[in-house]
Amino acid sequence: MYKIAICDDEKSSAAEAAELLEKYKTAHPRLEMSADIFYTSLDLLDAIEKTSYDIYLLDIYIDKLNGIEIAQSIRKKDENGQIIFMTSSNAFYKEAFRIHAVHYLEKPILKEDFFDAMDRVCQEQEVRFLVVRESGEVRRIPIDDIIYVESEDHYKRIVTDAKTYFVRSTMQTIMEDIGEDYFHALGMKTIVNLKRVLKINKDTLSMEDGAEFSVPRGTYRQLSELILKYTF
Repeated sequence: MYKIAICDDEKSSAAEAAELLEKYKTAHPRLEMSADIFYTSLDLLDAIEKTSYDIYLLDIYIDKLNGIEIAQSIRKKDENGQIIFMTSSNAFYKEAFRIHAVHYLEKPILKEDFFDAMDRVCQEQEVRFLVVRESGEVRRIPIDDIIYVESEDHYKRIVTDAKTYFVRSTMQTIMEDIGEDYFHALGMKTIVNLKRVLKINKDTLSMEDGAEFSVPRGTYRQLSELILKYTF
């Protein structure tokens, strides 16, 4: 059973979110869901003193507190609740990124976008592996664990959360074997997991493990848009 909180001070917007949720439930009859609707930030904050929710659908602009402030209050009590923002502005997407929001939906919310956001939190994704040979042994590396890949002459360094692998291969072969759109080649010698980018500016892209790479000339805008796409 997924417990869901919808918080939007515009009743029409809250109703639209609830309607989209009903359509999602209809399309996924095996999922059990219940939803509570709140029209003020204080009502939601009062409710989470007594109960917790699996998913929070939050408007960015709600009465005296904005959605980011509400999300920060939620995070103090609940590190595992999944937060999805609903807004008519993208002004707060950086703040949303920092508090690990699942998605950032722009109003008017499209059914496909809403379903995509809900899929991220409601359905277990099949774990895919990159199969490589290292020092004569076959290794299975969870693809989502890969932070980046770097070329070092004939060998490629695959960096993950847990360890680093050195394999003899080509960047093209590794990219094809990974087979996910959220992996992006920075020139000829680096592949990065866009979901694991911590921050980016016009010169530098920083990864979750602290590694930094130069942003190829003329690609900053495209990279920023891709990171935003795959982060939320």
